[in-house]
Amino acid sequence: MMRPTAELVREAQSDDRAAFAELVQRYQRAVLSTAWSVLHDYHSAQDVAQESFFQAYCNLGSLRDVRAFSSWLLTLTRREAIKRSRKIRVTVAIESVPENAISTVLSTWNEPFEDLVKSVGRLPEHELEVVVFHYIDAYSVAEVAELTGRPVGTVTKQLSRAISRLREWLAEVHK
Repeated sequence: MMRPTAELVREAQSDDRAAFAELVQRYQRAVLSTAWSVLHDYHSAQDVAQESFFQAYCNLGSLRDVRAFSSWLLTLTRREAIKRSRKIRVTVAIESVPENAISTVLSTWNEPFEDLVKSVGRLPEHELEVVVFHYIDAYSVAEVAELTGRPVGTVTKQLSRAISRLREWLAEVHK
């Protein structure tokens, strides 16, 4: 049986590093997806994810409501990604980019899913969290409810709303 996130957060606040490691493992994809949705660069997103977890570890004692951990962490990640995006704006003359480099970039793994990933990154934190847990990490709805400390009905409703939003946003993109 999986331990609820709130329990892990309380243990991590008491300097239990194993509990924090479990939180990192549990939230790494959600954090990486959130960072990528802002930066659109995998390596920069990895850097932001690492920095976000470091900041979360250092500031975990300031988190008063342990049930708010996921939204707190994803908000921290989004802020860090925005801060990073302002620092890494680089302009390259198109003439200086080799022609084959453009086709290489276009054939990357994420191109077919870029619109979807961008849209997922736009979801409110509570919906992003359940979508990542359920569809990316393959947890059942009951397991997502247990992980987040929410009722099963709430998780089901959040997943449904998230899917509706994603369908609407993707339909707009592909008009």
